[in-house]
Order: sequence, then C-alpha cells, then structure tokens
Amino acid sequence: MANFLEQLPQHLQEIAERVNVRTPEAVLTTPKIKFLDTRTCPLDTCVHSCTPEDVRILKDAAAKWLAETPVSADSLFRPPACLKWSRLTFGCAALDSCTGGGIVTRGITEICGVSGVGKTQLLLQLSLGVQLPPRLGGLGKGVAFICTEDMFPSRRLLQISKAFEARYPDEQLNFLGNIFIEHQYETVSQPAQSCIFKAKYTFLQKPLLDCVNNRLPQLLQDHSIGLIIIDSVAAIFRLYSDFGERSRDMRRMVNALLTYADKYQCAVVCTNQMTAASLRQDDQSQQQAVQDVPCLGVQWANLGRTRMRICKVPKQHRVDDQLLTVRKLEIMYSPETPNAFAEFLITAEGVVDVPQPSLRKPKKQL
Repeated sequence: MANFLEQLPQHLQEIAERVNVRTPEAVLTTPKIKFLDTRTCPLDTCVHSCTPEDVRILKDAAAKWLAETPVSADSLFRPPACLKWSRLTFGCAALDSCTGGGIVTRGITEICGVSGVGKTQLLLQLSLGVQLPPRLGGLGKGVAFICTEDMFPSRRLLQISKAFEARYPDEQLNFLGNIFIEHQYETVSQPAQSCIFKAKYTFLQKPLLDCVNNRLPQLLQDHSIGLIIIDSVAAIFRLYSDFGERSRDMRRMVNALLTYADKYQCAVVCTNQMTAASLRQDDQSQQQAVQDVPCLGVQWANLGRTRMRICKVPKQHRVDDQLLTVRKLEIMYSPETPNAFAEFLITAEGVVDVPQPSLRKPKKQL
C-alpha cells in the first residue's frame, strides 16, 4: 500500500522505511521500541531522528487510514492477521523437523525431563534463536527469562552466543542485550538482588504470580519480547501445601501468560521436573514398577497446549575427541504435531544434530 506512505511527511516516511514497515497494519502492530531503537543503525546516523511524538503521529495516521479505507465483502471471510501464528526455531534441524518448525507462538509449551537432562541448555538456545530474523526461523525479538531453581547460567549463555555470532556473522545482533532475567526462588515476598543483563529493571524476589501479573506486562510493553520462559514451574508450585490454592494460582498464572501470548504474539515455554510414580503391582513378582512422570499432576497437564519430554538415550557419539551422550526429545501430546521424536547432542556450541555416519563405498583392491 504505497499510497499510505506517500501521504506522510518525508521524515515519517524515512522512519517507516528504516524499520521496513510499509503498511498501516504493520505500523499499528509494530512495537514502539522498534521505531526508537537505534542499535542496528550506523553510528553516524544515531542522532535521535525519531521521537515518541513521531511514533504517535505515525500510528494515528495508520489508524485513520484504515478507518477510512472501504472494506470489500470477501475480506470479511479472511482470517485476521492476529490469527496467523508462527514458530520459533530450535536452531537444530532434527528438532525443527520433529516439531514441525519449532516452538509455536500459541498456548504454553511444556518441556519436562529429569534433572541434568538438558532442559536449560535447550532454553538457552531458544533464547538466542528467537532474536534471529523471521527468514532464519526467529522472531526478531527479545526474551523474558524467569529462573526458579538455580542461578542463571550466564557463562554458558555467553559460550553459546559466541557460536551463534560465528554462525550468523551478517546479522550483527547483540544477543546478550535482549535477554531479561529474574531469579525467583520462594513463594514469600522478600527483597533480593536480581542478576539481569539490563540494568534498567531491578526486580525483587517476590512471588511468581506477582512477577507474571504485575512486572512482566510492563516489560512486554516497553520492549519487544518474543519468548517468555519459566524454568521451572514445579520448583515453585511443589512448595504448596494447599492443593486447592495451588490449582487456583496455576490457573491465574496460565491465564496471564495466554493473554500475553495472544496480545504480543510471543511464545511461552515452561519446564517441569519429574517425579517417581508407582505403577500397578505385579501379582506374580509382588513388585511395584516405578516410572518417572511430570510433576504437578493433572492440574498442570490440562493447562498446557504442548508437552515435550527430554531423556537420555543409552548410546554415545564421539565429537572432537569427546564422547557425548545422545539425548532424545519426544512430543507427548500436541494439537497440531503428531507424536514423534528426534535425537540430538549438547556440545560446547549448543544443541546440534547427531552426525550421520558417512556412507563411503569401500575402495576396490587391485
């Protein structure tokens, strides 16, 4: 719709073209921070060429243009743009093929597994992949990362980010500058110092619900966030002694997260711990079989859209003189993806595919 840009003043046209926004629909759905962000511009052009007042005028002009544009009858039967959702790449071809393209920006995706299986490693790679442009499988947005168990692995994130910078040298992204982190350990309110990459936000160690309902919306409004991570939900909700109150708090948190996912078109990923559950007793052996199942029971299982499980496979693969354990991601249930699994490795560069053996034909002996 070139006529929309032509009716704008010259400086507003330059602002819209600089962020590659050329339609009134895109102007209204683009966050304000993207117009004001000058990190991707050359140093000699960062002279406050765009002000908040310019963004307001640009959005008002887009809203007025759409209000005055006649609507055809066939457009009423087309799905709105907000119903079209995308996927976030894992940065691993095997996992993307298994999940149909990655994490979907709709509903809540749960990743469960025993301790030390690699859940946090996968989350770190998702935190970097979401910052890639859409043509590379990302969303071009930042991350809100809430830790409820251990300290955030900042050194490991730095290590994987260097591998991403080497993999995508032309993008020139500041991966560490778009990740917002909060540590959340207890259910009671008490002051604590948070470890975050952005000094602008000084969070307190308060209940998880207070973080999700009160502080997270402000972060989503001020910054372009494409991924919300909670690692993990079980560490907080397993501390409840009143199961009725726990169920109500889980529904409140999930309702807030679903609202953010629909409003800001972002993905929501929550990790879950595993617990041992006894199966039926065998009459002959008189022994009970024990199986690891996700925590929080049916109360939490009914709130998520997709559940994936990570486990270790009893086989190893040698990479650069290191013997690495093969891991498997399995889709337990999902409304749009069939049950499937994929194997992967965790290396110094992050989550990668399992190398396939070369099929070389043996040379004939003379």
